[in-house]
Amino acid sequence: MFLIARISIAAGMLIILSGCSATRHVQLSNLGFTRHYLDGYQDGCNSRKEDLNTYLEGFRRDPERMKVEDKYASGWNDGYEQCYADNAEYH
Repeated sequence: MFLIARISIAAGMLIILSGCSATRHVQLSNLGFTRHYLDGYQDGCNSRKEDLNTYLEGFRRDPERMKVEDKYASGWNDGYEQCYADNAEYH
């Protein structure tokens, strides 16, 4: 029982530490998210980080893909909701 607890704690620490060294894009890719989702996430994240400027220039978004590719649209929405300029090096 004690050995299982130690192994679980060690595995948890590795997961936490590996999360600190990788960018969100790499983490999502390693989790198996598709290229379409990752493209959308990156565009949405960029739009959020550039939010003060994008109201004049428009969001970084591919309107054709938003309509046709559900994964791109989902990734864009997630990226926009989860990315903030004050944590730019993480994303």
